Formats: sequence, C-alpha cells, structure tokens
Amino acid sequence: MTPEYMELTAQAATSHWAWTIAFFLWFVGLSGMALFLNIWLRSRRVFAISGIAAIAGTLLVLSHLGRLLNLPFAAFHALANWSFNFTSWMFIGICLLAVLCIAVVVEGLMIWLGSREGGSRVLVDIAEGVMVRWLNGILGVAATAYSGFLLTQAAGVPLWNTAVLPVLWIFSGLGCAVGLAELLAASGKLETGHPSWLGGTAWGVHLGEAFVIFAFIQSAWTGTPGAAAGAESLLMGGASLIFWAGAIGLGIVMPILCTFLKEHRSMVMLGGLCSIIGALALRASVLFAGYFDPVIW
Repeated sequence: MTPEYMELTAQAATSHWAWTIAFFLWFVGLSGMALFLNIWLRSRRVFAISGIAAIAGTLLVLSHLGRLLNLPFAAFHALANWSFNFTSWMFIGICLLAVLCIAVVVEGLMIWLGSREGGSRVLVDIAEGVMVRWLNGILGVAATAYSGFLLTQAAGVPLWNTAVLPVLWIFSGLGCAVGLAELLAASGKLETGHPSWLGGTAWGVHLGEAFVIFAFIQSAWTGTPGAAAGAESLLMGGASLIFWAGAIGLGIVMPILCTFLKEHRSMVMLGGLCSIIGALALRASVLFAGYFDPVIW
C-alpha cells in the first residue's frame, strides 16, 4: 500500500460499521431478493426464511443505534420541535423494513390460521395470491436497494459513495436467494420441486454480479484517495482474503463450477451454500475496505 494510503483511517476503527452491519445487509438482501424470487417459486419455506431474515436484519440495524431505549423519546422530541428529518435514508429505511416485517408476519399468521383444521381457506388464498406475492417482491427489492443507498450516504467514505452499490447488493442478494432455492430444491425441501430455469438463472445472476463488482472496483480505483485505498484493500490489502476467497471464490466461482455437476445433488447443495456465504463475505469485505478521505487532499 502506498504511503499516503497508510495514513488514512479505516471506518471500522471509528464508526464500527463491521460484522453487525454486514449481517444486517446480508439478512436484508437474502430476505428481499428471496421474496422477489418467491413470486415464481411459490414456496412457503422460502417465504418463512425470508420473513425470519427480514426481522433479524431489522433487529440488527436497530441494535446498532446508540441508546436504543431512548430512541422513541428522541424521535418525539424531534417531531415536537419540527427538527425531524423525514428525508433521511435511515428513517426511510426503518419505515420500509417495518412495513416489510409487518407484511410477512400478517401473511404468515393468515397462512397459519387458514391451514389449521377448520380454518378458512380464503385466508391462505389471499396470503399466497399473485398480488400479495408481487407486493412482497416489490418490498423486498426496495429493502435490498435501500441497504445499498444507506451506505452511499456515509459521509467521508468514498468507496461507498457510488450508485453502483445498490445495484451490486441487488445482484448479490439475488444470487444468495437463488442459492437458497438450489439448496432447498436439492435437499427435497422446495415444495415446487427443482425448477428447470433455476440453473440458467444462477448463471446469469452470478455473471451479472461479477460485472458489477468489476465496475465497482474500477470506479473506486480511479477515484479519490479514500476510494482508491478501499479498492486496494479489497484487491491486495486487509480485506483481500475475505474478498477473494469469500466474495469471489465462494460467491461466484464455486456456484458456477457446481452448475457443471448439477446431476449430483450434493454439488448443487454445495453451490447454493457457497452462494449464501459469498453474499455475506462480499458485504463484510466492502465494509472493512471503507476508508475515510483525508480532510485535505
């Protein structure tokens, strides 16, 4: 690393956006894009996993807020003084995640009540209807995109200040969701069997993700000192191991290689598992590679 980059401050050392936020981004991406994919999968297991992931991600981001118990009082005080920022990405995101969590909980209760002995089948038909699945998918994509836009608003960390990041999160989240579907299908847990289009979708998503990662790195490499330091950290610095081994190796290369052995169920399961782990590794590596720009450069 060049001397001027060695003087830069890593955001993880001061802002502490580390594994808690990485898991939040991962849970939201998995939940959001799995709900989108479930428009066609129509799987209760995928829906249940998506709901649990959405709630877990929301709890994680709330836990990262300082003095959580004081948050309602602070919000009321800001509203009373007309100083509440309704346009902040944090407020928009919390509202979006709250709507998503409420939606999946209500729909889950409707399915459970309707599936019980003597329950009304109408509840199940509504909760699993086409319109509701599309609503879930739209909320899921919006939540995944929000998790990327949230990082773009971080002041002073130029690696994240790019509109490429939400697109990358959507591709990575979709790859994670496809991996979940492959894992469930290969283990016989997917109610609709193994869709014939799943393998081709995985190919397209992973190749698209690789292209967006290239664009993300290229943009950062030619950017400000902080952005270039982040790109260098991903490629050959402190975040390179988790980036190359996790995000690229497990998240893209292994799933693509496993598609050549799709007749072996264990290889399909391995590819799906690698996709899921790789999505987490990508988010963690991007977080750990964040550097603040110098005050004067």
